[in-house]
Amino acid sequence: MPLPWGGQKRKKNVFFGLKALGRKNTFVTITCSLLYFIFNSLSMFVLLKGATKEQSFKIGQEIAEAVTATNPKPVKLKFEKVYLPCVLQTKKRYVGYMYETLDQKDPVFDAKGIETVRRDSCPAVSKILERSLKLLFETRDISLIKQYVQRQCLKLLEGKASIQDFIFAKEYRGSASYKPGACVPALELTRKMLTHDRRSEPRVGERVPYVIIYGTPGVPLIQLVRRPVEVMQDPTLRLNATYYITKQILPPLARIFSLIGIDVFNWYHELPRVSLLNSICAMTIERIYLKFSGRLKFLFIYYVNKANALLSKTCKDATLLWFRFLPIPSQLCQTDQIIED
Repeated sequence: MPLPWGGQKRKKNVFFGLKALGRKNTFVTITCSLLYFIFNSLSMFVLLKGATKEQSFKIGQEIAEAVTATNPKPVKLKFEKVYLPCVLQTKKRYVGYMYETLDQKDPVFDAKGIETVRRDSCPAVSKILERSLKLLFETRDISLIKQYVQRQCLKLLEGKASIQDFIFAKEYRGSASYKPGACVPALELTRKMLTHDRRSEPRVGERVPYVIIYGTPGVPLIQLVRRPVEVMQDPTLRLNATYYITKQILPPLARIFSLIGIDVFNWYHELPRVSLLNSICAMTIERIYLKFSGRLKFLFIYYVNKANALLSKTCKDATLLWFRFLPIPSQLCQTDQIIED
């Protein structure tokens, strides 16, 4: 029968599309609709350039009815939803604003196979990626996304981010299930816990939480694994912001935004390094300060201020000049007693 959306030739293209499901297609569509079909447990996307949501639903239904009519029962092509806009990263990895009915006003953020729905990373990766994609879909302004990502990186580098967002949780499979010398964080932490308490071994299948901290350059990553409790109790331990940003947060963003020619790693390299170092040092001093009590806190404030004033006058070493600009944490100055020289 004649088809109003392009005739018999368009119908043949639908069948060719079904045969090409295994082909890798990668693209980003912001102003175009993307139809999602299910055919005999296989899925297919159809790109409609310049079509509105209403036109997409109409064309999608016509395609589904035409293809179903040309196949014997019970074979059926089901038109399921419309994505507007959408990012198709690779096969089985896509994300977009989903509309399932024509009357649906507010879209649903739907993601498959990407880090927003995966459990093999920390929550910060999922949150930052999802927020960046929503900014892309809603504003289409790359500068806003850049500001948001840089703000989150800066927060992590300054030590102002919550440790809960940077906790990994990997499954423990039992000590007998690992090969000798295996570098697995869950196994490494279990070995450390067993040296203190033989009853502290996690159950098989239980997820073991851990974080990555800063360490000596060149140290293997497995030696930087710590339990979150250790980091919270020891003021000398800090989350490895460089690792989290360059190895966890930015790579998923790069896989998405590289499709439109954006290098997100440049956003990180543009951050001011000197101010970041000052903030990190101030954070370390503040954490040490919280370990003291009573008069020791006032003595600590006194000597920190004296060292700050002395170095600002006499220090000529460029590697130590950060201290003369070191902002003393606000709570260090809120005291009821003033110690004079």
